[in-house]
Amino acid sequence: MPLPPPTNSVLNVRTPLAPALRQLLEQQRPPVLTIQSDAQRIAGIREMMMTALKNREHINGLPNSVQAERIQIRPDLSARLYIPESQSSKRSLMVYLHGGGWVAGSVETLDPFCRLFAHASGVMMLSVDYRLAPESPYPAALNDALDAVRWATLHGAAFGADASRLCVGGDSAGGNLAAVAANLLCAETGASNLKAVMLLCPVTDHPNADPNTPYVSYFENAIGLGLEANTMRWFWSQYAQQINPADPKISPLRTKHFPNLPPTLITTSEYDVLRDEGMAYAKKLSAAGIKVTHMHAHDMNHNTTASPGTVARFAQCDAQLHEIAQWLRRTLSAVESSEP
Repeated sequence: MPLPPPTNSVLNVRTPLAPALRQLLEQQRPPVLTIQSDAQRIAGIREMMMTALKNREHINGLPNSVQAERIQIRPDLSARLYIPESQSSKRSLMVYLHGGGWVAGSVETLDPFCRLFAHASGVMMLSVDYRLAPESPYPAALNDALDAVRWATLHGAAFGADASRLCVGGDSAGGNLAAVAANLLCAETGASNLKAVMLLCPVTDHPNADPNTPYVSYFENAIGLGLEANTMRWFWSQYAQQINPADPKISPLRTKHFPNLPPTLITTSEYDVLRDEGMAYAKKLSAAGIKVTHMHAHDMNHNTTASPGTVARFAQCDAQLHEIAQWLRRTLSAVESSEP
């Protein structure tokens, strides 16, 4: 029997969801469907993400001057490299992992965000087309993320990047991969060339990792707000069904001893199933001595800054994208100032 919703004294004082976003969610509310097979559900989610992109007749700020080219990391792993105009001789490179519950999303659905963010931050972006579940469950996507960072270290300079100034980032499930990859690389090798970690509405904990302490946000934001609680649980079943939910390689919040991580940004949204675990991860990193910046969107839902249907669609989305870009600029500038 499921546990009752946990109580929280702040539940009745939340800022209302942004009206324009509420209207969009109502317009996009899916019809009531008959029972679907997993294969049908996967196909539907993948199509929905592409449709959200195709339905954007115009995205503010695009086209811009950012150039893009296809990169082959391995014979079976490709990426898209975004190169902004820059006069700097030290061009940082961010390896970025898209969202989509590990089962959907691609470099195509993330393309608008990468072009906008590369332009706003001045940082090169390597968007990785990692393998998707359930065709390739854990640890395939994580291994692809690790290989992408290693490729950037070895080959980034050939494309104008400074391999000593790498960053890793991701949104939603991609934020999960970025967090785990950063933890592993910094623990195993020190990864002194990793200068920033950027996690947008990240998945940081399996909902069954500690069933005795359920997250309020899984109950409070369970339905009707984009990413739903049951959908998130289903994503987990597709990605890591046979894995211990408390394994830090899928639940980075369960890491007992964090390595010496670089400055880390974590964003959360009030109306997001993943809100509480993102907040918990920010708190735990900070307690471990990691320099953490936490940005919370009080009137938005899951991942509106990067998702193809909402990127740059509302003032709040555009404002947060630029706020994140400014954080990255400041972080990298501080790194450069501290270098001999």
